[in-house]
Amino acid sequence: MNMVPDDIRLVRPDDYTGEGRSRGLARGLLAYYGELNLTAEGMGIGGVALKDRYGTCFSRSWKDSEECGLFKRTFCLDTRLVWGIGGRPVPLLSWPIQLYTDAYMKMPWLQNRILAPALKLRTMAGIMPLFITIPSRGTVTLTYEISGGHAQIHASSTVQAGPGERLCILNELSAAHFTSGWDGEHLVPPPPGWDEVSHAQLPVSLADPSHGVRFFIDKPQADPGSPYRIYQGRENTGDLCWAGFCIELGPLNSSGTFPELKYQVGLALEPFP
Repeated sequence: MNMVPDDIRLVRPDDYTGEGRSRGLARGLLAYYGELNLTAEGMGIGGVALKDRYGTCFSRSWKDSEECGLFKRTFCLDTRLVWGIGGRPVPLLSWPIQLYTDAYMKMPWLQNRILAPALKLRTMAGIMPLFITIPSRGTVTLTYEISGGHAQIHASSTVQAGPGERLCILNELSAAHFTSGWDGEHLVPPPPGWDEVSHAQLPVSLADPSHGVRFFIDKPQADPGSPYRIYQGRENTGDLCWAGFCIELGPLNSSGTFPELKYQVGLALEPFP
């Protein structure tokens, strides 16, 4: 396969708001191989979410700007994911589903076994996700220094964190393309829904074998002493199709704003065996 560096690139999302269940939410950078958008239902490179006591907040409004030649997107956390039946929110559903989701992330060895039955039960009960507008929880600004298929990303926020809250910096592309993991020498099975990554494992990569593209994350840096975790994951179900990485800031020891974060992420051409 003859490939040149221009085959892979990260680009500004402009008005792209995704597809599938999360259509309408603000995205981070888009990833392309030639003219193929590798992002699909994923949240893009450098998207945001906030986990609080009521569930998960996303952004449906944003402001783009440039500073010293760098692209910046400021996300307004003005949308909450809730659960409902028949298109109507059912508040009593959101809390137990959030508890289930938190437990699910802590048990990667069980995720593949429990996901399918949980989705089947949800479908039988007619439970569906809904996105509702809420008073803004604050803003998160991502500054992207893009170089071809690579990006240096800096995140800062105005969010006043409450007890147990966590700010998620999302880096998600399409699970239809990124079907494998990569250990540096071999293609390996992809991660389950979410799997925590240690610093010793970095850089960590996912692979698109059909196009010879590696998707990686590396070198996260936050304020000294600030708690954060790194996850890799992949889900490809009827209404979810994403694969990628999440850096989760918090929870903080006391109220205040989340720490600033820097990291590297990108695409690389890889001659997979």
